[in-house]
Amino acid sequence: MTVMTAASCGRKADDPTEDKITPTPPAAIEVTPPPAEEILANTDATGAGNSDYRLVIDSADEVHDISDTLFGIFFEDINFAADGGLYAEMVKNRSFEFTEYAANDQLHGWTAVNKAGLEVVKNDQATYLNENNPNYLVITNEKTDPAGASNPGWLDGMYVKEGEGYRFSVYARAMNGYEGPVYVDLLEGNEVLCSDKIEALTSEWQKYELRLTPSKTAYRAVRLRVMIDTGSVAFDMISLFPEDTYKGRENGLRRDLVEKLEELSPGFLRFPGGCIIEGTTLATAYDWKSSIGVGKDGLPILWNGKYGDVAVRKQGINIWTDERQTNDKYPSFMSYGLGFFEFFQLAEDIGAIGVPVVNCGLACMGQGSGNGPEVGTDGFERYVRDALDLVEFCRGDASTVWGRVRCDLGHEEPFALKYIAIGNEQFGVKFYEHYEAFVEAFAKAAEDDPELYGDIELIYSAGLDDGDSGSSSYMQSYKRAANWLKKNPGKDISDYAGATDQHYYNAPSWFLENNDYYDENNYSRTVDNMTTARFGGAIPVFVGEYAAQSNNLKAALAEASYMTGLERNGDIVVMAAYAPLFGNTTATHWSPDLIWFNNHTCAPSANYYMQKIFAENAGTKLLRSTFTGTEREPEPLKGCVGVGTWDTAASYDNIVVTDNLTGNVLAEDDFSSGALSAAWTKATDGAWSVENGVLKQKNTYTDTNRYSTTGSVLYFGDSSWTDYTLTLDARIDGGSEGFLIPFAVRGVENNYFWNVGGWTNTVSCLQQVSDANKSGPLNGTTKRLKLTRGQTYQLKLEVSGTNVKCYIDGVLYVDYDSARTGAADCYHVVSTDESGDIIIKLVNVTGEPRTVEVEIGNSGTLNPYAVWEQVSGNDPNDTNNVGKDEKVTLVKGYCEGISDGFVYKTAPYSVTVLRLKKIPE
Repeated sequence: MTVMTAASCGRKADDPTEDKITPTPPAAIEVTPPPAEEILANTDATGAGNSDYRLVIDSADEVHDISDTLFGIFFEDINFAADGGLYAEMVKNRSFEFTEYAANDQLHGWTAVNKAGLEVVKNDQATYLNENNPNYLVITNEKTDPAGASNPGWLDGMYVKEGEGYRFSVYARAMNGYEGPVYVDLLEGNEVLCSDKIEALTSEWQKYELRLTPSKTAYRAVRLRVMIDTGSVAFDMISLFPEDTYKGRENGLRRDLVEKLEELSPGFLRFPGGCIIEGTTLATAYDWKSSIGVGKDGLPILWNGKYGDVAVRKQGINIWTDERQTNDKYPSFMSYGLGFFEFFQLAEDIGAIGVPVVNCGLACMGQGSGNGPEVGTDGFERYVRDALDLVEFCRGDASTVWGRVRCDLGHEEPFALKYIAIGNEQFGVKFYEHYEAFVEAFAKAAEDDPELYGDIELIYSAGLDDGDSGSSSYMQSYKRAANWLKKNPGKDISDYAGATDQHYYNAPSWFLENNDYYDENNYSRTVDNMTTARFGGAIPVFVGEYAAQSNNLKAALAEASYMTGLERNGDIVVMAAYAPLFGNTTATHWSPDLIWFNNHTCAPSANYYMQKIFAENAGTKLLRSTFTGTEREPEPLKGCVGVGTWDTAASYDNIVVTDNLTGNVLAEDDFSSGALSAAWTKATDGAWSVENGVLKQKNTYTDTNRYSTTGSVLYFGDSSWTDYTLTLDARIDGGSEGFLIPFAVRGVENNYFWNVGGWTNTVSCLQQVSDANKSGPLNGTTKRLKLTRGQTYQLKLEVSGTNVKCYIDGVLYVDYDSARTGAADCYHVVSTDESGDIIIKLVNVTGEPRTVEVEIGNSGTLNPYAVWEQVSGNDPNDTNNVGKDEKVTLVKGYCEGISDGFVYKTAPYSVTVLRLKKIPE
C-alpha cells in the first residue's frame, strides 16, 4: 500500500516521459504548486488501516451513463448582469426610453453641459427613429461655445484603456438648418482623453460612427460628452463600445466576463431567467421577440434593409425594477441589446447548448399575481406561437419568417436547440393547464413538420420550492404528470417532458445533508412510483438554479458535496446550474453570485472554482464505488426568537417562551408596561411602538433595503436558548403579507424565520438566513394559506433539538428537521470519460486533513503519476473579493505514488480531483 500525500502533489514530475503521463504532457497544464507550508503540513499520513475513510473502486463496473450536459451555467438579467454587465454597451439609457421609475425619467444618465437645453421628444410618429424607439433627445445650444450632454455610464461608471479603440455611434439629424459639427469626446473629470467630431449632418436620421482612442487608462469619473455649436440637433441611440469585446463583435459582450464563462467548460447555457421571464405582470415579462425587434403586428421589423437591428428592439422593464417607487438611482430596464440571438451565439461560442426559457402565459407567482389568459383564448395562443416560432428562429432557413432574422444577423447555420423551458417557478392547476397546452401544440407541430419540431423537448417548472412533502408544488408536479399519462394512453413520459426544473436556495447544511437527494432509494426512476415515492421520478431533472446562500468557502464546499451527488445520479439529473451568475458591486438585487464584477475587473467566487473543477473533470460514466468512514452529529437549533413583518403592518401580543424540558417560563411580555422591556432588540427598520398594551409595527413597506434578508424585525430573549416553545397572538393591520417569526437567532446574519403569509399572503414556509444570505422556502415546509386582515391568530413554534414545529390556531403547518444524522466530513464520486481515466473527486468540508485509503479493482497497470487538481482555502469564511488577491482558487499539478492501493491525505477545506491513468497492456 503506497501512502500518497499532498507533498507529492502540486509539482511537475521529474522527467515525465511517455510511460509516466501518457495522455497529457506537462506543458499542457499550468502547474501552480501549493505553498511549501501546506505541503509540509501534509507529510504525516498514517497509512493503510488507520485512514478516516476507505474508498473501494471497481474500475470495470460502469454503473450508468452520466449526462454530457450535467454542469452548465444560468444567466439571469439580475444585478445588472446584462445592461451594465455582460453586454458591453458603455452608455446608460442610450435611446432615452427610460420611464418614471428612473431618476430624471427619460433623461436618466444624461446631464446638460454648458447649460445646453435637453428635451426628450416622446412618441412623435412623424419624427421618431422607429416605432420601437419612439423617444429621442434634442440638444439646443443658445451659446456661442459648444454645449451638449454627457453620460457617465452604468453603475460605477465607464472604464477606458490607454491606446485601445472605442466605437462611438449615433443616429442624428440637423434641426432648423443646423450646419455645424457634433463634437464627441471622452473625459476623466475635466481632462479630455480623446476627441473627434462628425461633420455635415443632414436633416434626415442617419447613423454616424467614430473611433475614439483614450490617451490614458481610467475607471473613475470617466464620461462621454456630445456637444454642438449654436443651434439644435436630434440624437438617438448614442452608443459607445470597446473594440476589445469578446471575439471583437460590434454589438458585443464584455470579454473578461465571457472568458470567465468559457473557462467553466459549461455543457449548457440557460437564459434569460428566471423571474424576468414572468414579469410582475405580463406587460413586464421578458419577450424574446422584442429581443430581436418586432412590430405591433408581432412580425419582425425590416429596418434599413435588414432584420434584428438593435435600434428596433423595444426596451422592456426588468422585474427587478421596483415599480412602487420612482426616481430610482439604479433602475433595471432591458435594452435587449443582449437578446436571444446573442444568447444563442454566446452558448455556441463557449461550447454549450442554449436552453431558452419562455413565458407560459402567466405572470410571476412569487413577485406578482400569477395571472394570465385562459387556455384556448387568443391571448394565450400568442405565448404558444412565440415558443413555436422560437424553434423556427433557431432552425429555419432564410426562406422562413424567423429564420430570416437569424440569417440577417449573420448566422446562416442553425443554432443548436434541444430543450425549451416553459415557465419559471410556477405551479398549480392553472400552470399545468397552460403547460399541457404547450405539450399538445408541440406534439402537433412535430407531426406536421418533424424535421423542424420532432426532437424538441419541453421542460416544466416544479414550482417555487424544493419541498418533498405530498402537499408541495414539487410533488404536485409529478402527480400531474402521472395523471396526464392516464389520460393519454399510449403516450410515454418523455412525451410529457424532457425534464422538470427544480430550484434549491438553502443553507450550506442542507446541501451537505442532501448529498443523496437523487439516489435511487430516494428518487424513483420509474413511472409506477411517481405518485408514491418520497420524491417523484421517471422524468429527468434539470436543477435550473441552486446555491448554498453564501460566497464563502463553507458554502462552496457544501455545494461541491452536493455536486458529487448530482454526478453520481447523472442518469436522472441531466443539467444543473448555480444561480445567479453575475453580481455587480454597486447595486445588487440578489446575492450570492458566481462572478462579481465592477466596471474594470471581476472576481470569480469560491463557488465559481467548485463549478470549474467539476465541469473540467466531468465524467461520462459512473464507476461503482463504496465510501465508508466517520459521520458528524447534527447541531441543535439554538438562539433567541423575534417578531417581524415584510411589507405589512401588524400587531403582536401575549408573547411567552417556555422551556420544553422543565415547563418554566424563560421570558414573556404582554406589553402592559407600555414600553419594550430590556429583553427586546431592534434589529432592522420598522415603525415599532407599544400602544394600548400591544406591540405594533406600522410600516406597510420594508423601506431600509428592498432586498433585505430580514424584513422589519425585533429580537427577543437569550441567544443560548434551545428546546423551547414560543406562543404569541398576531394580527395583520395593513399591507400585502403576513408575519415573520424569527427563531434560533444568533444574529441578523444567522437565523431561521417562519414566514406566515409570504409571497403576497399565499404561503407559510420556513426560511433561513446564513452568513447574511436568505434562502428560499426550506425543503418540505411550504403550505398554502391566506390570512385575513384584522383577525387575531394564535401562533405556536416548538423547537426541540434539530426539529421545529409551527402551528396556527392549533393546526400544524410546519414539521421540519434542520439536520439529518449522517452528514459526513468527506464526500466522493468516481467516474470515467472518453480518455479512460479513473476520475476521483474528494470533498473535505472540515478544517482538518482527512486520509482516504483507496483500493482499485480491475485497474490493470496504473501510471504512477496522476493529474491532480485542488480548490482549497485556509478558513471556511474565505471569500474572493473584487480587486483583491484570491483566497480560494484552483491549482493543478501532478501526484506520484499511484497504484491499485494507496492512501491520499486531503487538505483541509478542499476539493481534490485525481485523474488516474491506465497504461495500455
